[in-house]
Amino acid sequence: MKKILILFFITFITFINAEEIDIKADHFHADDLNKVAYFEGNAQIQQGQNSFSASQVIVYFNKKKKAIKYEAIGSVFFDLIENGIHYRGEAQKILYSPNSSMYFFSGGVKLEDLTNNRKISAEVITLDLNTGLADIKGSDTKPVHFRFEIEDRE
Repeated sequence: MKKILILFFITFITFINAEEIDIKADHFHADDLNKVAYFEGNAQIQQGQNSFSASQVIVYFNKKKKAIKYEAIGSVFFDLIENGIHYRGEAQKILYSPNSSMYFFSGGVKLEDLTNNRKISAEVITLDLNTGLADIKGSDTKPVHFRFEIEDRE
């Protein structure tokens, strides 16, 4: 079992270096059988200009050991630039699928679009980077709150 864990870790580190993704945490453990890596305690992800911090980060891999999904859980803070738009915010959970370029934010989501000076508060936000479509949902007790500036017409 130790050999499998060490092999998985070496493969995982090789993958991270190839994709220029940097993940730090207080504790790391892996489940090679299910192709999942766990980073717990003060987990931080850095990829280019994008960064996330959370209590826990889980990375799911396919059979070729390529990351297919990232899950950040617990007091998640993020600062990312996608398609020229700079987002910053927080949520209780974020799922990101690099293959489909989909972000799923949930739990007290606060998202600020710094490029377009917009702020959104919601319970769930789904953001499709391929189409540019967003689906935003509130809850029974907290509706979606959207704040933006209107340009003056002349």
